[in-house]
Amino acid sequence: MSKNIFKNFSLVFILIFVFLIIVWPLVKVQAQPPSGSIENPLEAESFTQLFAGIANWVAGFVATLAVLMVVIGGLQYMISGGNEEKTKAARRTIQWALIGLIIVLMSWSLLQTLLTILGVE
Repeated sequence: MSKNIFKNFSLVFILIFVFLIIVWPLVKVQAQPPSGSIENPLEAESFTQLFAGIANWVAGFVATLAVLMVVIGGLQYMISGGNEEKTKAARRTIQWALIGLIIVLMSWSLLQTLLTILGVE
């Protein structure tokens, strides 16, 4: 029963993700009035700004997944019913999600520090 809940939850999450990645930019493009010139869709003036934007997006996405995994681990812990194996699995899920979140936050802060030192906006 609990596996079906997690499968359904992950399916809903994937559908929302696909909507945000594919459909939302199309809505944004169609909402803009036509103009005589072509605008820069990347909103980046250089490769370093483009790289920084992509890195920020990836870090935010992975951090969101890590927080989601902590929530899933908490749900697993709550529905474990005192079963030791399920409790250990839930603790491992929370532990590795927190380790992943720490790694993402440290790498993001290192990137931001390097971008500040190099003078990239």
